[in-house]
Amino acid sequence: MTRYFAMLGLAALCLVPQRALALEDSYLPADKIPYAVEAPDQPQRLGPLWGERAKGPAGTLLKVPGNWRAPVHAHTADYRAIVIKGLWAHWQMDGGEATKVVLPVGSYWTQKANEMHDDACLSDTECVILLINDTPYETYLPK
Repeated sequence: MTRYFAMLGLAALCLVPQRALALEDSYLPADKIPYAVEAPDQPQRLGPLWGERAKGPAGTLLKVPGNWRAPVHAHTADYRAIVIKGLWAHWQMDGGEATKVVLPVGSYWTQKANEMHDDACLSDTECVILLINDTPYETYLPK
């Protein structure tokens, strides 16, 4: 568990813009992260770490059960992501073809706003992903 938080802290330091490092000291123990439902009838949970992702710059933990695959979707903002726990897969849609990339713990990827893609937790146990956005961020499904 200590390795998990060390990686999370290192990831945040590497990815957070310098201006954000001037904040006051703050602490949020893992068992106090206020996870909430992202979408009705979906198992994913969001745990805010800093900022409000729907309003601007934020860091959010995404927690999903093992062997779960998201529906094809997109987001209103670019984001950066790091796999904190589990084995993740990300499919980038490219001209109707999907390219799958398997991402073990510690892996990093970026996703541009408004590009349809797919994600899945390939491990039997839950996956936890750190999501970082700089502009307002919401998830939506294709019309």
